[in-house]
Amino acid sequence: MRGARSPWSLAAAVALAAGALGIVPGVASAAGTTWYVDCAGGNDSNTGTSTAQPWKTLNRANTTVFHAGDKILLKRGTQCTGTLAPQGSGTASQPINAGAYGQGAKPKIAANGALAAVLLKDVQGWEVRDLDLSNTGAAPQATDVRFGLYVVLTDFGTGHHYVVQNVDVHDVNGCDCQNPHQLVPSGGIGFKAAGSTVPTTFDDISVDHDTITKADRQGIVTSSDWEKRAEYPQGRGTSFAPITGLKVHDNVIKNVGGDGIAVFNSVNALVEANVLRDFAQRSAQYSGGMYAYNSDGTVFRSNDASSVAGPLPAQPYYFETANNGTVFEYNYSQNNSGGAMGMCNDVGVTAKNNVFRYNISQNDNGTGAYPWGDKIGVVTLLCGAVTDMSVYGNTFYSTTAERLVANAGSPALKFTDNIFVGRAAGSAIDDPSGLYDHNVYYHVTTVPANDAHALVLDPMLLGPGSASSRGTAAGYRLLAGSPALSAGVPVANNGGRDYFSFPIPDKPSIGAYAGPTGVRTFQ
Repeated sequence: MRGARSPWSLAAAVALAAGALGIVPGVASAAGTTWYVDCAGGNDSNTGTSTAQPWKTLNRANTTVFHAGDKILLKRGTQCTGTLAPQGSGTASQPINAGAYGQGAKPKIAANGALAAVLLKDVQGWEVRDLDLSNTGAAPQATDVRFGLYVVLTDFGTGHHYVVQNVDVHDVNGCDCQNPHQLVPSGGIGFKAAGSTVPTTFDDISVDHDTITKADRQGIVTSSDWEKRAEYPQGRGTSFAPITGLKVHDNVIKNVGGDGIAVFNSVNALVEANVLRDFAQRSAQYSGGMYAYNSDGTVFRSNDASSVAGPLPAQPYYFETANNGTVFEYNYSQNNSGGAMGMCNDVGVTAKNNVFRYNISQNDNGTGAYPWGDKIGVVTLLCGAVTDMSVYGNTFYSTTAERLVANAGSPALKFTDNIFVGRAAGSAIDDPSGLYDHNVYYHVTTVPANDAHALVLDPMLLGPGSASSRGTAAGYRLLAGSPALSAGVPVANNGGRDYFSFPIPDKPSIGAYAGPTGVRTFQ
């Protein structure tokens, strides 16, 4: 996830796109008006204020300044070409809504290689629902940023209240542009805080119940030019303006070229109940399924990630640079090419109090090495030091992994109350820096010498290897009589429940299951 910065200007890119769309200061609407667009049967000479008098083109909508409480609705069963780039702002209590009317399939916007199918530029108080967005152009050049939906603020201050819900984004062939090395990423749904004179950020974003299919390079991403702080001194800009109130939940993301969900420059974001299938499929840069970067208090909860291999190994859950207080909990992963969890914190950057707990990994790869020689494990630890990072209450199961843990950097993590099950021939824990306590090791060739309470035996899992998704992981409960039952050690601030929503007892079990007595059959 490292590379050179792009020399080109975001402001220039957005201004060029706006000029190409013919966006000019528009005619004001009356507040609370509903406007209609029918790209098949409308007419731009119509009033646009009834289903009998719809406009025909997106450009006509783009010349209107909308107000709080307005709606701009596209007719179902039709397709528009170009970009919907409306003007005007709403509020959280009176947002402007973009959506659909009529019967049939979601209205389509085909951007055909433009910056975005929906472009919200220097506006706030918008909710976008029930649209089908694509953006396929010519083979992208190095700076051809393309999105399905893109929100960008430049020297704006704080933009409040954005909802993207029940939107289908697909076939976006943008450049292989990745945060933080390029000024602008590319992908399915993106939010960018740009500029150099007025600290700019977002507050109150919800991206939920959307689908993203075949997008390059990232599925859902935030980005900022306001990164610099003591914890991340090499960040862009002159100050730190974090995104607040960010929620990314209940989305389905499939076949992305690079990263699935990337949270940059945020405080207390929630990424929950998303399904990610097949990421890192085309990018020439290293990618992660879900991660935060230069962010504090991010929670990744109850997500489900699996992937066929792409050109480079990739982990579904990743601790990137300048993460503080990041928690991955109750997540499931399967068959990922770079293992289940990875981390890389740059030297000289602060990363502390991060947690990976009550997750289940099934047959994630732990074999092979990076071109520079660092080895890959089901858990892969790279780069610089971190402070007080804990990995506890997880179940790592792999019938193929050469290594369950591979530490090629200098991070020293605490591994407590985990179950490690390797291949029949034995899998290694190659971690000279880690601190291990009260873990179960089965088919493990190198049990950490510093685990004074190691249990080297069969944990008696109900049906390991039988899961196909997060909701089918009952096979990772413990059988009655399991030596892992009530054999763990308490961990402070443990979240209160396990993967299966059982409460954590005073005397915890080892692994992702905390049921008090184990089970005899599938429940």
